[in-house]
Formats: sequence, structure tokens, C-alpha cells
Amino acid sequence: MRSTPDFFDQTQIDYRETQIPPVSDQTQLQEFVIDISQIFSLETQGTLSSRQAYSQIKMLITGLKNSVIND
Repeated sequence: MRSTPDFFDQTQIDYRETQIPPVSDQTQLQEFVIDISQIFSLETQGTLSSRQAYSQIKMLITGLKNSVIND
């Protein structure tokens, strides 16, 4: 939940906005980006159909959501 900003009080900072994601989350995001890039590349080359690429990306997104929620 985000606190209502008080523009005259410079000390109010939402704690979660200052947090750096844990290393495991950063690693998961990096792996996700690499996987998505590879899927785009294969689809562009014609190795994967648009439907196959969509299906794989959807699985990656679902997996990422599940891993973030379960952490």
C-alpha cells in the first residue's frame, strides 16, 4: 500500500519503493528476459510459429508469476 504523499514533508518514503529485489528475483528476471529474447529470435527466423512463440511466452510469464508469488 502506498502512503499518501505529503509534498511538504520530504521524510515520507514508502519502504517498499526503496527496496532492491533480492538476488534470486534479479536472476529470475534476467533469465526471463534471455528466454523471451530467444523466443523472439526463433520466431523471427521462422523456427517457431507465432502461436508457438505465444504459447511459450505465456508459460514463461505464468512461471515467473508463480515463482514471485510463492517466494
